[in-house]
Amino acid sequence: MFSGYLARQLSIPSGIVGRLVLAPLWNRRNSALNDAALESLALDPRDRVLEVGFGGGYLLGRMAAVVTEGLVAGVDVSQAMLEYCERRYRPLIEEGRLELSCAGAEALPHPSGRFTKAVTVNSLFYWDDVPQALAELCRVLEKGCRLVLCLTCKGSLEKRDFARQGLALYEDEELCRAVQAAGFGQLELSRAADRHREFVCLVGIK
Repeated sequence: MFSGYLARQLSIPSGIVGRLVLAPLWNRRNSALNDAALESLALDPRDRVLEVGFGGGYLLGRMAAVVTEGLVAGVDVSQAMLEYCERRYRPLIEEGRLELSCAGAEALPHPSGRFTKAVTVNSLFYWDDVPQALAELCRVLEKGCRLVLCLTCKGSLEKRDFARQGLALYEDEELCRAVQAAGFGQLELSRAADRHREFVCLVGIK
């Protein structure tokens, strides 16, 4: 019962649990993945970068520190996470340097070709339609631009009870095929680990 509740909260955080527990927990436990994703993005101050599934907003802040002349945008399916990050980053929003939206990965609220970089960290498992979400990420990127996916390895997740609640788990080869099918090439996949899990970082070019 608890594993089902946890899986639902991890998918769409809500209420006090989402704001006071999961947001800061994600910021701590996913910091290694977010840092690896940031390095793989190779951001420029003028980039226009989108994060899908921003959670507690750790990576939003790291990206905004680099992207000083462009735009950082974030999409998350959770209203609780949206409100949390709107409060946390109100000055950046008021300056027009950060845009946040509540939406699913399968229907991104942005025009085609708006971004030069896109990233998602540990959110793919919870997408309702992974191929459609990857196709949307391809759509909103300019030609020749970069997508970074950073996520916990299937082998590490399979040890967790909550991951047996319908999460989309991918082997490395399956993930690469899905990203290629969405329109990305020149794939580069690397593996790393922190004290919590093994994870992969996959870079693809549109």
